[in-house]
This record gives sequence, C-alpha cells and structure tokens, in this order.
Amino acid sequence: MYKRVTIRIWVAVFSIVSAWHLASGSPAEASDIILVQDNAYPPYMSQTDGRPDGIYAVIINEARKRLANSNLVLQAAPWTRATVLVENGRAMGLIGSYYKPQDRPWIRHWSVPLYDEEVSVFCRQGVARRDWKYPEDYKGLLFGNVAGYRAPGPRFFEMVEKGEIKLEEAQTTEQNLSKLVLGRIDCYVVERLATEMLIREKGYDNVDIVGTASIEPAYVGFSDKWTGPDADAFIRDFDRTLKTMKADGTIDRIVASFTGS
Repeated sequence: MYKRVTIRIWVAVFSIVSAWHLASGSPAEASDIILVQDNAYPPYMSQTDGRPDGIYAVIINEARKRLANSNLVLQAAPWTRATVLVENGRAMGLIGSYYKPQDRPWIRHWSVPLYDEEVSVFCRQGVARRDWKYPEDYKGLLFGNVAGYRAPGPRFFEMVEKGEIKLEEAQTTEQNLSKLVLGRIDCYVVERLATEMLIREKGYDNVDIVGTASIEPAYVGFSDKWTGPDADAFIRDFDRTLKTMKADGTIDRIVASFTGS
C-alpha cells in the first residue's frame, strides 16, 4: 500500500513538472526574468517551432538586446495558463494584457503600452446593425469569447451574468471564428487587426464588423509576486527602453513588418 501511494505521488509530481515545462518551453533558471505571452493570437502573439513569435515577441526581443539582459526569457502558453503562471508568480510578466486592474489585481505594474489594439464587434451577416449601441442592443444574442479574455468589457459581462447575453468560450480566436461562420454563435468581440487577417486567410465571407467596443493599449503586466530592488530596476529600465523604441520608430517598423502597412 505504501509503495502504491508513493508511486501515485511521484506520478502527480511528474505531471505537474511536465505541464510546467510544456507551458514554458524550457526549464527556468532561478535568476530568469520570465515574461509569458499567448501562443495563439497572431499577429500579436503566437508560437513557431516551440518559440514565442509575433509582434510583441519581436518588440520584447529588441528591448532585450537594448537592455543587454541575458536573464530575460520569453515564453508562450495558452492565454488562460499564461495568466495563471503570472498570477502565481511562476512568471514575472504577462505580455499583451489590457489594463484590467479589477480583473487582474495581481498585476502591480503595467508597462509602457506595446501597441493600441482596436477591439471590434464581429457578427454573422444580417445578425446586427452598425448603428446598434454596444453592448445594450445585443440582448438575446449568443457571443463567443476566448476563455479569460476580458476585452468585451465589464458592462458586457454584467449582461452575461443577468442572462441578457449568452456566452460560449473557446481557447482560440480561430475556434470562435469557425463557430461564427458555421452559425453556432451570433457575434464575437475581439481585436480587429488580428481577426481581419485571419478572416482573409480563411476566406470567410459571411462575417461583418458592426462596431468598435473599445481601444485597448496592450501592456506587459508585472506580477505582484515579483518585487524588490532588482525587479523595480528592471521594470524601470524596461519602460524606458520601450519609450525609446516608440520615439525612434522601432515599434512602428515592427508592426508594419507584420501587417504590410
């Protein structure tokens, strides 16, 4: 009996460690400053051959060069897992977080914005009108959402709680768009640029943008579990580097290299 319990404990420990390695892509050193991003939100955040990719990864890798900080480690994971890693202090910063202090009280500092994302309302053709007020005029409709994604806004989620709007969550934008095209959901609130690129790539022709929900700057949100003089010094230098990259046009050039604009 003792041997059986011991085996079970070791299996559980191995599973936890394996899950962490899958999320991080590689074992972490104690001195690493780990920033984690979504692995399925192109062109902003993605993963290629196990490595973080996308606009924000390129921006942060350029910042790392300028900081000359070899301890800065960029990792990718599904968004819900990425948020948990930062909330629990297993990673120091969440890349691409919108400013949501009530939803993410465990973020103690939002960096200089990486980019301003436009959050739009996408619906199947004929479902909604462009003159509708968001979200009040969308009562009774079924929306998709990426699990953990708070961009639809507090009023939207209040209406969900009251049953005035129905909600189904999936893990990726691609899954939600597929459900939208197939008529399994009515609308989807998500960042405009990334979604338009995916719609063109897939050749979808029955989805319309019917409105703008908000303009959301995307930040690196630093965990309240990561504190002290070294953490504060890094955050200060990181913000200063991002400001310089904005001023000298580096960030604009990186975005243009992905969008072709």
